[in-house]
Amino acid sequence: MAVSGIILAGGRSSRMGRDKTLLSFNNETLIERTIKKLSSFVDEIIIASNDTAKYNFSDFREVPDIYPGMGPLAGMHAGLRAAQNQYSFIVSCDMPLFTVELARYLLERRAGYDVIAPEIQQCWEPLCAVYSRNCITPIEQCLQAGVSQVYQFYPQVRVLKIPESELQTVGNLEELFYNLNTPEDLNHLDRKGRYVKQAVRTS
Repeated sequence: MAVSGIILAGGRSSRMGRDKTLLSFNNETLIERTIKKLSSFVDEIIIASNDTAKYNFSDFREVPDIYPGMGPLAGMHAGLRAAQNQYSFIVSCDMPLFTVELARYLLERRAGYDVIAPEIQQCWEPLCAVYSRNCITPIEQCLQAGVSQVYQFYPQVRVLKIPESELQTVGNLEELFYNLNTPEDLNHLDRKGRYVKQAVRTS
C-alpha cells in the first residue's frame, strides 16, 4: 500500500529563537535530514508550513495551514487533506533522531486502524505517528471548536497505542523521540553528533 510522508514544519520556534527547520545537524538542515529519511520509504512528501515558499523544493509539495495559529494539529490537517494516499507517516521536523525502522514498524501495524501512535511514560507521542485520511473530519471538528491538542480527536477514530515495551525493540527511546525546543537541546544534539562521528572514525 502506498504511503505519504508529512513533515510538520510550521512551528514558530519561539523557544529556539530561530527557525528550527533550518538548523544544521551533521552538515544538513533538519528539513533536509527529514526529507532524506522519508524519501527512503514513502511515495510522496508533503511539507506542512506556514510559508509555502520557504524552501522552494521542486519535488515536494508545501501546503499552508487552513486553520492558522492552531499548532501542529492544523499542520496535520493540511497535510492529510493534501495527501494522495490513505495513510501518512507524520513527523515533526524537530525530531531529527527518528529512524526509518521506527516509521516502518508503525506503518506495518496500520491495518484496521486510523491512528498508530507511540506512548512513552504514559504520554502520547502524536507527532511521530501514522494517520489515515479518516482523521481529517474529526481533526477539522476540533480545530473549528478551538481545540488544538492533537490527541483530543483520538476517541473519534480507531487508535492503536504502541507501548514502550514494543518500541524498545526498535531503538533507543530517548533518541527516537528526542525533541528540539531550546538552544540547550541543540547543543546536546550537537555534542551527540560529534560523538557519533568520532565513534565511526575510530571504529
